[in-house]
Order: sequence, then structure tokens, then C-alpha cells
Amino acid sequence: MTKLHLAVTALLACSLAAVEALDRDKMLDVVGTVHGNRHIIVHYDDLEEDREERKCYGDFTRDIDPVCGSNGKKYINMSMFNYRKCMIKIQEGTEIQVVDMDFCKDAEMEDMEHIDE
Repeated sequence: MTKLHLAVTALLACSLAAVEALDRDKMLDVVGTVHGNRHIIVHYDDLEEDREERKCYGDFTRDIDPVCGSNGKKYINMSMFNYRKCMIKIQEGTEIQVVDMDFCKDAEMEDMEHIDE
């Protein structure tokens, strides 16, 4: 009997609560305002981004001579740092610089994160 009593109490509490989130007119107002604005234009040219990214490719070396980026990530060598610096500038619009290795003392190599040991 207590389960039934609890269920009835919960049902009653839910039915008496004022829930504005379920008001269809208010939801339609929000959707209409956000999605009905024809002056919002989104332009993305992935071919242009691909062309820009190709400029980042260069001669990569296998030398292990770590460098630290101002983004707190450690790179295996200067050629990999320069590649990632170029890609980050294109993709995120930010520039990174080489900084002292102490800044990255606890960081893993950025280009080794995906490798399971």
C-alpha cells in the first residue's frame, strides 16, 4: 500500500507543478527567433581550409629533441612544433611560441598522446 501511496503522491506533485518549459507557445517563440533570422549567414569553405593546411606540410624529421609550446604541450622536435603551430593558427586562430621546457615539465609529447603503451 505504501508504494501506491508514494506513486499517487508523486503523480499529484508533478501534475500540480507549473512547468513553463513545456509551454508549446513559448518553445515555438524561442525556436522561431533563433532559426527564423535570415540575416545569420554561416560560411565555411573546407577546400580553402585544406589549401591553407597544405601550407603547413614540410620536411619532418624523426629526431627526438623535444620542444615546449606556449600552449603547455611538448612536441617531439622543432619540425613537428612548426607543423602544429601552423595548424593551430589556421584551425583555432591562435599562435603558439617555443618556451622553456620547465613550462611543459609534466606534459606528455603532444604527438604521442594517441599511442597506447
